[in-house]
Amino acid sequence: MARILFVENRGKTSFWQLVALDLQRRGHQIAWLVQNPQYVPDVFAGCTHLHVLPFPPSQTNKQSAQSEAWVNQNYPALITDRGRTYFGSGTAHYAHYTAEIDRVLQYEKPDLVVGESTLFHELIAIALCRSAGISYVYPCANRYPSGRFSIFSFDTQNSVRSSGETWSDGKARAIVERIATGREVPFYMRVPTRYEKLGRTLRLAVSRATVWCGRLRGERYNTPSLRSKLALGRQLKENLKRWETLQKVPFEPTRALLYPLQMQPEANIDVWGHPFSDQLEMVRSMLAAAPDDVQVAVKANPKSKYEVSAGLLALAACEPRLCLIPLSMSMAQAQACTVGTLTVSGTVGFEAALGKGRCLSLRHPLIERDFPNLHASSVADGVHRLLHDPEAGVGGIEVGIRLIQQLVKESYPGLVSEPLYHPICIDPENVRLVADALHALVPASVLTK
Repeated sequence: MARILFVENRGKTSFWQLVALDLQRRGHQIAWLVQNPQYVPDVFAGCTHLHVLPFPPSQTNKQSAQSEAWVNQNYPALITDRGRTYFGSGTAHYAHYTAEIDRVLQYEKPDLVVGESTLFHELIAIALCRSAGISYVYPCANRYPSGRFSIFSFDTQNSVRSSGETWSDGKARAIVERIATGREVPFYMRVPTRYEKLGRTLRLAVSRATVWCGRLRGERYNTPSLRSKLALGRQLKENLKRWETLQKVPFEPTRALLYPLQMQPEANIDVWGHPFSDQLEMVRSMLAAAPDDVQVAVKANPKSKYEVSAGLLALAACEPRLCLIPLSMSMAQAQACTVGTLTVSGTVGFEAALGKGRCLSLRHPLIERDFPNLHASSVADGVHRLLHDPEAGVGGIEVGIRLIQQLVKESYPGLVSEPLYHPICIDPENVRLVADALHALVPASVLTK
């Protein structure tokens, strides 16, 4: 029997509750760490191993925020905290939650902690687990191939354990060809049917009400105020309008590089992409590294959020070498008017390995380890190689087959998601598949206790 601690992650908690129940039926002791009381897992309510963290004393919120340097020195794991970066949640609550989470870990002494690396309380839990030698895992849906998930270690994209599964080269080749020709996209990019859109709209309304109820109960650190959220939304609309007045296409494709913006806030770039998470700085670095006759084209994310910043627009207004690609242009069209792409941790990096476009990635550990021709060690390195090495960032069928085989080997069948967006994830068979993978992580020595 293992002691397994689950960390609440808002709407996804309802999915993990079902997985936890499955593991409990297998004899494991389940505990919960909950930061937002609105998301207490119902089935475990009243359980002695359910820990709902108290909010900080009211005077804590009145404390003046410490300097950025002090916070980064004392709480380095929270450099990527989206609440502080985007929503003005401050830093005064860090010490309180660090003490509370440490108390839970010492009480439960878990063999395994299951959570994400997205919200501030998860980042604190990761830092404490790493320090205490406790295994913290983040099960995360694969981009490719669909219908599988990986189990990452702490706040990295390194798999903690591999399934060892293999596919035939024929099966892998078929998927590579579908991706390379645009016939297959990641599951989260698929356009829902009209019926699915209606269901999602209704679930989203319930989700937003739940989030707001949590804020009314006192959750201020992962949940922005309604005023702040509306202000950010208005600013985004204004920024996109401004983008359209500045947009242009590079005049010479062979002397232009592409940088596709990744949506923020998002753990993919905020956490996994660190220290390249500042996308305005990424663009500036590309401009600085490129010769004076080379343009840098920036493509907006289809689901643009706060990465479309006033700073980026101001730079585009005064820098003729910076091209804001028209919002109506697809990724394929943007790639056609540039010589190559540089990304931090975007899906476009995997697609290049599969023969779809040309791209170098900065923060994909698997690509860095096994496909060095598709990895850049720095922005300057990426810019230089895209301009001077025609083979850099180029994949193809055979490279793609190797990548798919490696992704399959390091992942498991099943879908890890939030029921709001993908209700199929709570199907009993899918829950069993995810529980199987987590059960397999428990060492034999623990199972025989």
